[in-house]
Amino acid sequence: IIYKSGFREESDYLFLVTLFGKENLFHITRDEMYDMYSNVFSIAPDVVVSEQKFTRLNQWLRLNGFIVEEVPYSEIGKQEGLLRCSTLPLIRD
Repeated sequence: IIYKSGFREESDYLFLVTLFGKENLFHITRDEMYDMYSNVFSIAPDVVVSEQKFTRLNQWLRLNGFIVEEVPYSEIGKQEGLLRCSTLPLIRD
């Protein structure tokens, strides 16, 4: 999940495009960046928890093989945080 205009140096953005491949990046808009679309929470290599209103992102994730658990979480965003901000790190074996 990437917001191109969020990079000060275009070379940093291009580095990530080269590293991951453009087809593996989900580009968000300015409004989506403001609404914290990049703030999802991974609970397994192929399972993410995402705000239910992030329909474009959630659809893309599913098309790319992820299981998406949608939750109504937008009210938490009013406090300047979302899923990743309200979870503790997990240790996985």
